Amino acid sequence: MAEISLQSVLMIQGNETCVAFYSNKERNGYGFIVYLMKDGKIQTPIVSTIPYYPYKTQDEAQEEGDSLVRQVRAMNLGAEKSTILEILGEEGRKAVFDALKGANKPTSNP
Repeated sequence: MAEISLQSVLMIQGNETCVAFYSNKERNGYGFIVYLMKDGKIQTPIVSTIPYYPYKTQDEAQEEGDSLVRQVRAMNLGAEKSTILEILGEEGRKAVFDALKGANKPTSNP
């Protein structure tokens, strides 16, 4: 699985997402982006292989993105969440939740 942040993991686990593939003009490779969705509309990218084009086909890029989302959603982060919240304390907890709420707001350029 690709290396992603804890914030990205939490966003994928708790929200609707969409995976899309992309390529460059020369089409010498493809990548994927996992988008946060709200009410069926793209809000913001969560995970991306940009600027890399690591996959040979559109299907391969799409499947790798879909696989990443499936793996993240299958993770049991119960103990990790509790430990992180203990470490952060009340102020840190508020900052994390505010950041996650901010990520759920629409952006002008998804």
